[in-house]
Amino acid sequence: MMAFHTSLDQKFMELLEAKQSRQSSRPKIQEVPEYFRNRNNIVKYFSPKSVSIGPIHHNTQNLKLGENYKLTWAAKYIQLTQQSPKFLHKKILDNIDELKDLYADKVLAYSCTTEFVKDLHSLEEKLAWVLFVDGCFLMYILMYLRLQYENPEDVNTKVDRLDLVMKDVLLLENQLPYLVLKLLWKDDNEDELIYTMMNFLNYYHWAPLDNKTTWRWRRRRQTNKEIKTKHVFELQYEQPTHLLDLQRKIILNKYKIEAGDEVNKKQSREFSEIESKMMTYRNIEDLTTVGIKLKSSGTRRPTDINFSEGWFAGKLTLPQIVVDDDTAASFLNLIAYEMCPDFKNDKEISSFVVFLNSLIDHAEDVKILRSKGILVNSLESDEEVANLFNNISTDLIYNPEIYFEVRVKIHEHHFNTCKIWLAQGYHNHFSNPWAIIGFFAALIALTLTFVQTWFTIFPR
Repeated sequence: MMAFHTSLDQKFMELLEAKQSRQSSRPKIQEVPEYFRNRNNIVKYFSPKSVSIGPIHHNTQNLKLGENYKLTWAAKYIQLTQQSPKFLHKKILDNIDELKDLYADKVLAYSCTTEFVKDLHSLEEKLAWVLFVDGCFLMYILMYLRLQYENPEDVNTKVDRLDLVMKDVLLLENQLPYLVLKLLWKDDNEDELIYTMMNFLNYYHWAPLDNKTTWRWRRRRQTNKEIKTKHVFELQYEQPTHLLDLQRKIILNKYKIEAGDEVNKKQSREFSEIESKMMTYRNIEDLTTVGIKLKSSGTRRPTDINFSEGWFAGKLTLPQIVVDDDTAASFLNLIAYEMCPDFKNDKEISSFVVFLNSLIDHAEDVKILRSKGILVNSLESDEEVANLFNNISTDLIYNPEIYFEVRVKIHEHHFNTCKIWLAQGYHNHFSNPWAIIGFFAALIALTLTFVQTWFTIFPR
């Protein structure tokens, strides 16, 4: 009986500790949630093709060749920054307890196996070595663009291999804690480290910085020190969790939930569940038919979506959407990151994908978006783009308050009978040059007939 009570007490202690850890924890590096990974055959978008970064995929058989590249590029980083490898390794090892706390327990379990970094025994030694090598390798990759312009003779990397690496560094399961990069950085200038990461994202990945925050070493190499300091303080980003987290922060720059203020929250409550189910618009083709014009915002931010009402038509402003071979992996890994249980967020990327899917049903919708300069399609067909968004958005959990105001305005436009009648009349009779020419020809013929009849009745 005593043993029974002891075991039960331990269970209650575990319950209380779990509550405390969940409340105080920050996002930890972990695997893609199992229920998300196994749907619709999307597992391939979460697995690295060239190199493993961190413990999750460290011993994967098809990434053995990548280990050689990692060692080579890690050594180049150490050489370029003129730092001692033993000193850098010691910095990682000295902070290994803090770094361990940045990984989920299941991920740390990979580091405990005998096959994980042979010849080293303790978890701390194995993990420190992997983070040291992979961190130096990643720092070289992040600095690659800068090296191309400053020291092109030091850059002789195979381009095809580099392209694969660039895709692998933003997978959720291939992330390193920001603390690792901070410890391995060439000096104490953390602003420069952040900007190096941002520059990499802006050049190689979906990171919609505007002209004010775009940074190019080629153009501004002479005055980069002043510019970096200025723009870092303008952006005021909080310290990222890892590279993928920084990409998400950049994408959602100046983010505001459209129903975030008190007025819109009240409106949200008044807009009942029954009314929300009655929203009549279906896709882009449907919107254009009822007189809604499309316009590009000139940016790639999911936040730059707006609907404005005119006298006779509405205007839906959308960000530019580039769809290529990397789009699915980019969206899915950002969505998987939002799904992590210890990451408190508003599901902004998931909501953006769901909103796009509500607009794109089939190839004709994609064709219209392309004609307006909103969507750039690098895939083989428009049908592939439609299928991509339909596949990605299946069963996603999203935030209904995001884009709420836009949805309501579109919904209200559909109930404006006068505007719809004018829009449909214009669409049916003035949607092409020949229809317009025919209309004016008929108008002129009618006018001439009227004039002829007038002079017949009232001759001079």
